[in-house]
Order: sequence, then C-alpha cells, then structure tokens
Amino acid sequence: MTNWDEVDNFNDQVNQEIASYAVTNLILNPDNLLADDFAVPTLDWQAIRFGPDEIDQVPDNRRGVYAFAVRVNSTALPPHGYILYIGIAGRNSDRSLRERYQDYLSPRKVIKRGGIARVIGNWRQVLQFIFAPIDDSVSTKDLERLERQLNTALIPPYSERDMDADLRAKRAAW
Repeated sequence: MTNWDEVDNFNDQVNQEIASYAVTNLILNPDNLLADDFAVPTLDWQAIRFGPDEIDQVPDNRRGVYAFAVRVNSTALPPHGYILYIGIAGRNSDRSLRERYQDYLSPRKVIKRGGIARVIGNWRQVLQFIFAPIDDSVSTKDLERLERQLNTALIPPYSERDMDADLRAKRAAW
C-alpha cells in the first residue's frame, strides 16, 4: 500500500496558500475598458487601506461610487491593482460613503454577503477601499448608471448584478 501522506500534505499546502485565494474568470475586455461615455465623466478617486483606522478620510456627507481592490504600494513591486467589487453609496437615499463603508467594517453585516465576506476574509491585509465622492447635483439614476458602466468596463469578479444586462447574461453563460 502506498503512503499518500506526502501528496496529501502538498495538496493541503496548495489549498491553503493558493487555491483559496484564486479568483476565477478574470475578464479584461479592451473595448469595455476603453469606454468613455460615463454618466459622471470625471471622478476624484481616493484610496484608504481597508479597516477602521482611516475612516475619517471617507466623506460622511457625500454619496459616491466605491471599489474594493487588492493593491499594495511597494518600492519593489510594479504598480498594480485588481478591482474585486464596485458599488455605490446613496442608492435612492442620501446615505454617505462613510455610512456605506461602515457596513463593511461590521462582521455581522459582511457575513450575510458571501462574496464580500470572501473578499474581506481573504485579502483584508492588502485590501483598499477606493472611493469617489459625487456632487449633490448627480441624480440617483445617474449614480446607478455610473455603477453599471464601471462594472461593465471592469467586470469585477465579485460584482454580480450591477452591470449591463446583456453583459450580465453573457457572463452567466460563460
């Protein structure tokens, strides 16, 4: 009888170090990335490291769009980043970016959303919350359209609904 312990140990290491962090179905469509007809054509993106320490930098009086990204500023690594999710603060409300961000700091709320729980659980130490406040003059309809447009352009792996319906159907079929 063969002793498979060495293979089992190797497999366990692969699952712990690689498989649990795999993001499948990376989609980088150049045509989508080059789209330029956004509902809000210019956004002032800012980033903070995920966690409660920098929450004061997130506006508490502005709606906006946000993303979660795996991104590490390093003097050795080339500039890089990977958008995992895009959402909005202020869907049919005046809810601020900070109020929305606070939801993601609550384990009780995060655990109810499997994909977001995986994002925060797996990449918390290298996760950034990137946000762009919008003017009050931007309607909820335009904010929602912007969210769809950004999700359609980037196709983040953990954004499932808020993209063009045609693309969502094709992605589900793939």
